Amino acid sequence: MANQLKIMAISAHPADFCSRSGGTLIKHVQAGAKVKIVWLTHGETDESGLLYQQRPDISVDEVRRIREEEAFACAEVIGAEGKMFGFGDNPLRMTPERMEMLSQEIKDFRPNIILTHWQAELTYPTHWVASESAVRAAQMARASWDIRFFEPNIGTAVRVGFVPDHYVDISDVFDQKIEALTKLAAQPHLVSLYKTCNRWRGIESRCEYAEAFVRFAPEVPLLHLLTG
Repeated sequence: MANQLKIMAISAHPADFCSRSGGTLIKHVQAGAKVKIVWLTHGETDESGLLYQQRPDISVDEVRRIREEEAFACAEVIGAEGKMFGFGDNPLRMTPERMEMLSQEIKDFRPNIILTHWQAELTYPTHWVASESAVRAAQMARASWDIRFFEPNIGTAVRVGFVPDHYVDISDVFDQKIEALTKLAAQPHLVSLYKTCNRWRGIESRCEYAEAFVRFAPEVPLLHLLTG
């Protein structure tokens, strides 16, 4: 399958790729694409508060183990393979060595499309660093320049200037996306939040549920006429 479409999602935390683009990835897997998820961190500091609340004596290593297990269970529902770097978050430090590791992962997989965080997500430093790193690593790998940014942290799109330039209708796979999200048990609130988010994007794009994206390198349409 030399011409098989390959999509790589570079996710700061275990849940980010699914909450923002899980439906899109499911649709592409169903259409025959190969999908790989790369997680830069376990989210052990930024996004595992419930685990610490439920188990005050839990170790960081145990949190990492739980979050990694959840991440791969989520990817399995989607039909994607995964790679956990687990670099540590808050702060996420992308050293030259780590950038080389990410670049090599891209070079080995050779994606046609890369999905990652919104490039101007200044309200969430780990996401912003992940996005910047994904773009830089793609350039280092001389990989596809077809990079699509997915939703910023929910509720911040207007503040950080995220205005979608294309949508994917995920109505027919929405239940499977929710099934994948439920595997991320440390963040149960994501289910209701992204039901709302995807419904809103569906209203914008005139379908039931949708996911929204912005191209890094916009494609300008060439029209024969303004109408018709």
